[in-house]
Amino acid sequence: MSISSVERHLRRTNQQIIRLRAELLLLEEQYAHFSDEAETARIHALVSETPISERTRQRTARHADVVGQERNKLKLRIGQLEGAQDLLLDQMNS
Repeated sequence: MSISSVERHLRRTNQQIIRLRAELLLLEEQYAHFSDEAETARIHALVSETPISERTRQRTARHADVVGQERNKLKLRIGQLEGAQDLLLDQMNS
């Protein structure tokens, strides 16, 4: 690959990493919020021992799990892009 082609790929990869890191910050905040909400619902379900509180606990726990899974996927994608970025940098230095 030519240097200019590698530089273009490097710029695109870097822009993707920046965008995904911003997205990750939002997901981290959402995950913290929903995890706190799930913990509160869990405690409420333990204290009240009602079917409604148990369903609320399950729903909030599922929601926190979904956000957590999305967060983990995003972290994995960022790691992959950083690996690709390293390879592109190595190509530029060769």
